Amino acid sequence: MSESIVTDGDMLQFDFNFGNRQVTPSSPAKISGTGHAQVNSKKTCILGDEKQVRVSATYITATHTTPGTGTITIDTLDASQQALHCTSGAALIIKGQKFIAMFTPQSPAMNNTVNPPQPDVTTASLGKGSFITQQNFSTVN
Repeated sequence: MSESIVTDGDMLQFDFNFGNRQVTPSSPAKISGTGHAQVNSKKTCILGDEKQVRVSATYITATHTTPGTGTITIDTLDASQQALHCTSGAALIIKGQKFIAMFTPQSPAMNNTVNPPQPDVTTASLGKGSFITQQNFSTVN
């Protein structure tokens, strides 16, 4: 099966749920490519570029309805997102299935219905996300 190559500036889409948290990115999420090869004059994304993604977000839970803040990162790419036999200094990242994303709270969401107000725990939680590629003609088998 052929897959689109992820290139510099491609958008990321994160699932809404990270465990019991409902997470909303504060701005559109993009990935930066550092590969030597180019598609449409844009650098390809290579293995390791996903580790540079950091997206500010707000979140709530069912019991903590005053929003908190945190950061979404890509934790692990799915095996279907790595073109190991096609490299640009390292394996190319391709659209594939969904990657594992991590949300790490910095400022906890609050439950203000109790006295004193109770903060959410600040442990990280996992979710999923996918790449939205800009091109649809350069593919890797």
